[in-house]
Amino acid sequence: MEKTEYKIALMIDSENVSHKYIKSVMNEIAKYGKIVIARFYGDIYNLSKDWHKTAQDYAIKPVHQYNVAIGKNAADMAMALDAQEMMYQEKVNTFFLVTSDSDFTPLAMKLKEGGMHVIGVGNEKKVTSAFKSACNEFKYFEYLDDEDEEINDTRDNSVAESQEIGGIIKSIIIENGVDNKIQLSRLGDILVNRFSDFDSRKYGAKSLSSLVNTISGLAISLEKTTTYVTLNSKLSMSDITKSIIDIISKNKSKEMILTKIKQELEKMYPDFNYQELGFTRFSKLVGSIESITVKNNAAKLK
Repeated sequence: MEKTEYKIALMIDSENVSHKYIKSVMNEIAKYGKIVIARFYGDIYNLSKDWHKTAQDYAIKPVHQYNVAIGKNAADMAMALDAQEMMYQEKVNTFFLVTSDSDFTPLAMKLKEGGMHVIGVGNEKKVTSAFKSACNEFKYFEYLDDEDEEINDTRDNSVAESQEIGGIIKSIIIENGVDNKIQLSRLGDILVNRFSDFDSRKYGAKSLSSLVNTISGLAISLEKTTTYVTLNSKLSMSDITKSIIDIISKNKSKEMILTKIKQELEKMYPDFNYQELGFTRFSKLVGSIESITVKNNAAKLK
């Protein structure tokens, strides 16, 4: 597949964005392509000297707007009108909308409907779910620049979050992969399509491959020039099958509730994870054993 050539329009809501994030934003844009148009919008007489200096350093053109009416933001309206004009002129195919203002949700939707690739950049605590969903991708200031110590200090890389993304990735591999493996690039596409704000840096990893390497039960492999992510369980299916049969056999009725079986397995194997064995549900794993039937959330030996 031919790689997309990103012709980028950078549009910044300067009244909503601090100048300290601009360097990080520019570094992020460089990963996509070259900027064709770069503008920042607002009442430039109310912006700090630091903002003006930053804009000059990165050749970002100011678009001055007075707020001519109370409760109305003329800069926002100018930014929205300019974006649509750029779309119709076909000078660009990608928009970086740098703002946390949810008022730009309709603009993002309109641009996406027009075939544009829309990437929003904003503050994680301020941006709404609607604005994130309206963009093809959404990135947070907090995770853009690893060299910025001040930004790093705001991160919350909890164990629970890492476990959650690990489970999501394993489900994606099971549902979309072949033989419990999937191309790394394909995995990345699905994650972004499912969660527009997905970013491996949220979990303390530089890249998706680095993130995968931190998740138990996953492995990175290279076949010729293609990188794959593979489910790589430390437990074998034969061992789990034998253990499940033994657990059920201890009951006189030779029948047992699935949740109880799972609890007993986890006592025997603290690292047990049915997803790592290629199953989306525990019931599917138990049902795959020939000598067992599953019905009404219970398993019974045949």
